[in-house]
Amino acid sequence: MPSINLKKRSRDVEPEPIDSGADVDEPVGADGRTTAKKGRPTPKRSQARATRSTGTFGAPATTKEARARDRSARRNLVQEQRAAMRAGDVSKMPPGERVPERVLARDIVDSRYNVGPVFLVVIVVFYLGSFFPSAAAHKVVLYVMLLGLFAMIADSFYLSQKVARAVAEAYPDSQVKVKMYAVRRAIAPRRFRMPKARVTPRSR
Repeated sequence: MPSINLKKRSRDVEPEPIDSGADVDEPVGADGRTTAKKGRPTPKRSQARATRSTGTFGAPATTKEARARDRSARRNLVQEQRAAMRAGDVSKMPPGERVPERVLARDIVDSRYNVGPVFLVVIVVFYLGSFFPSAAAHKVVLYVMLLGLFAMIADSFYLSQKVARAVAEAYPDSQVKVKMYAVRRAIAPRRFRMPKARVTPRSR
């Protein structure tokens, strides 16, 4: 069996020193022999970690920070839109409320006296009348309640048709549905309507 001669590496040959703080050369040219310096020193490990932790050019360092910034931006946008709706500023309202068809529908609703708010008062009277022990009082309150309900239904139907005709004349190719939008707005009391009314009754 042949003997295997294991020789130790000579300790007389020392490896070339590695200068971690020196400039790193990059190959220039097709042969890869000619090199040129970067023009800047290689950053230390601590500096590289600091750059990664703070982000680059003000960008969020982590996904958590990005989500926090998005939530803050959305919250500011919602607050701005609510303020615009309270002030009646159409240009800063949510996109759905800036649609011209809805703006026209709101103006028609706000320019007339609607039965809806009156019917809400009738509901309160009906509730209070139920506490009276008199059967005659119950009948009167019930009849008033039914009369108010029929009046609100008739007024809502008339209003929805009026708004639909006005929108069709102003925007013939529109596909925006405004009938129920106008009815819901007409039922609410004027001071609680959002967006805020721009016109007053009988002003159109």
